[in-house]
Amino acid sequence: MFIIHCYLDGKRTGGFIYQGVPRVGDTIRFSGERYGKVTEVIWCADEPQADGQRVNLRLESIAP
Repeated sequence: MFIIHCYLDGKRTGGFIYQGVPRVGDTIRFSGERYGKVTEVIWCADEPQADGQRVNLRLESIAP
């Protein structure tokens, strides 16, 4: 499992648990009509991994 923290336009948009990690260029849909394109994947190797590997995603808003 991967614990994903998403940062949409520099603001944390929430935490999610995924079975895979989105890649640069992928689009993620959030609640409502908010969409973001992944611009950077950051692996957090300095945190305990007992519950899964944590990853931060940097995203930019895009039109739906």
